[in-house]
Amino acid sequence: MEGWRRQTWQSVFSLDVGRSSFKLIRMVHYPNTLKGQAEAALDDPRFDFIAKHHAVADLRRLARKHMGVLDGHTISALERLLQSNAFSRVRQAYFLFREAASVMTDMATAEDDGVLGSQALASLNSLLLKTDGSAHRGVAEAMGSLPVNITGPHLKNGGCPSPSAMSWTRLLSKNQLTLTGIPRYIGRSLVVETSQKNRMLVVKLAKKGDTAAGLEKEIRWMETLKKPDYAVGCRFHIPTPLYVKSHRVFRINRIPVAPPDTVNRHPDGLAIAFVAHRDYFVYPNHHRVDTVSAREMLGRNAFLLGRLASNGIIHDAPIPLFHNRTQRLRRDDQGRYQWFRSGRLDRWLDSCAFPNLGLSGLRDFEHLEPFRGGSRILYRHIGSHFLSLLLVAGSHFRCRDKAKVGLDDNGHPVDARDLFDRQVLKAMIVEVFESYFTGFTGTSASAALPVDLGRLTHCMIEEMGVDRHMTELLRRVDQQALTDSEFFAFLKERSYNASQLDDLKRGEKDILITSGPHLGDFNRQISLPELIACVAAMSAVCIAGRFLTEVKNAT
Repeated sequence: MEGWRRQTWQSVFSLDVGRSSFKLIRMVHYPNTLKGQAEAALDDPRFDFIAKHHAVADLRRLARKHMGVLDGHTISALERLLQSNAFSRVRQAYFLFREAASVMTDMATAEDDGVLGSQALASLNSLLLKTDGSAHRGVAEAMGSLPVNITGPHLKNGGCPSPSAMSWTRLLSKNQLTLTGIPRYIGRSLVVETSQKNRMLVVKLAKKGDTAAGLEKEIRWMETLKKPDYAVGCRFHIPTPLYVKSHRVFRINRIPVAPPDTVNRHPDGLAIAFVAHRDYFVYPNHHRVDTVSAREMLGRNAFLLGRLASNGIIHDAPIPLFHNRTQRLRRDDQGRYQWFRSGRLDRWLDSCAFPNLGLSGLRDFEHLEPFRGGSRILYRHIGSHFLSLLLVAGSHFRCRDKAKVGLDDNGHPVDARDLFDRQVLKAMIVEVFESYFTGFTGTSASAALPVDLGRLTHCMIEEMGVDRHMTELLRRVDQQALTDSEFFAFLKERSYNASQLDDLKRGEKDILITSGPHLGDFNRQISLPELIACVAAMSAVCIAGRFLTEVKNAT
C-alpha cells in the first residue's frame, strides 16, 4: 500500500459517452508530475466525480509527504473545484469538497512555508462567501478542524456527602440574610430580594430525576469561576454559593411558598442556594428590554461564551435546542439538536423563552462542562453557541408582542414580520460574531463577518417572522411511552377538546398536533438553512482565528 502514495494516474481515452467516465491507469511518477496531473484533473470537465476524488486524495498525500511541491497553482485549482456547480446534485459531494478544503488546511499547518499557508487560509476565508451547499459545509468543517490547544480544567469533586436537612429560617440565619421582598418562583427557583445591595436569594429546587452530584456541580463551577484565573474583564456576576454545614446540597421541605404545579420536585426535597445579582433573571428578549440593551447583552454574553470556551469550559445549553422534544425519551440523543445536520428545529420560540444568558452574564452553571476532544468537536460546540445567540436575537423582536404567534382564526400563519427591525438585527449579528471572536481568540483583531449579512437578515425575518410550521406527529411509539392520563393531559395542553379526546385511543394511530412554531416541517430539514450556513462560517473563522493566534504566540 505504501507504493500507492508514490503513484499517480493518467487518463486513457476510452471515454464511455453515456456515463462520461474515464478509466484510470496507475503509473509511477515523481511528485511534481503527480501534482500537475492532479491539478489538471480537477479542471478537466471530462473527469467524473470519482476521478476528481482520486485527484484530491493524491494532493492530500502530497501535502503530507511532499508539501514543497504544492504552490499557488494548487490553491487555485482547488478554489475552482469548490466553486464549481458540477456536483451540486451528487449526495457524496460534501466528502469531496471537505477533502479539497483539507488540502488547504494541510498547507496552513505545514511548518516550512508560512507564506503558502497564509495564502491557503485567505483562500478558505474567501470561499466561505463564494460557496454554498455542500461546498460551503466542506470548507467550514475543514477550517473547523484546524488544530488548537484547548483543554478544560479538572473540576474538583471531593464526593457528595449525604445532604443535611435545613429549614428556611435556619438557612437565612446561618447566612445572615435579611429579606426585603416577597418570595416568588421563577421557574423552579424560589427567589426573594435581600437587604444586600442589588442582591437576591435564590433557592434552586431539584427536580425529580436530578442527583445531588449534579446539583453540586453547579456550586463547584461558581467556586471555580470566581478564581482570578478566570477573570474576563467585563461584567459577569457569578453568584455566591450558600453552604449548610459545608455541604453544597441540602434538603429543604419547609419553604414559605409552595412551588407551582409545573415543578415536579425531587422526593427528598434536594436544593442548592446562592446569592445572585438582581439582574440574574433579566433576559435580552424580555418584553421590557429595549434593543440597545438587548444588543449589549447578546454581545457581552457572546464574549463570555467565547472566553470560557477558550479556557476549555463549554456551556452546552445557552438555550435548550431540540430536533424533536416529543421523541426525546426514546432517542439515544434525547432529541437534542445537532445543527450541522441541518434538521428541523423544534419550537424555537419556546427554546428562547428563558435563555441562560442575561443582564448579569451567563447563568445555570449546571450546564458547564470541561472540554475534552479535538478541534472539530469544539467547532460544533461553538456553532451551538452562535445558533443559540442568533435565535435569541430573533426572539427579541417576537417578544415585543407575544400574542402575535401561531395561527389566526382562519388557520393561516400569523405574520409578525413587522415586529422586526432589519438594521438592529444586522447590528446584533455583527456584535455577536465580533464579541465571540474576540473572547475566543484572545485578540482584538477583528475578523470580517463571513456571511452575506443582507441576505441572512432577510431570510431570518421571513422565517422567524411568519409561523408557517406549526404541526408535528405524535407517533404511536411515543404514545406508548405515556400513561393514559399523561397522554390525555399532553393533548389537552395542545388544545384538544373533550369531544376530540373521546375519539382517541392511545397508541392506535399517529396524531397530528399543533405545537409550533418550528423552523421546518416535521421530519424535514430546517426552513432557515441560511442560519446554519452562517453558524458554520462563524465557527470556522473563530477556530481559524484561534489557530493563527497560537501560531503567532509560538513564534
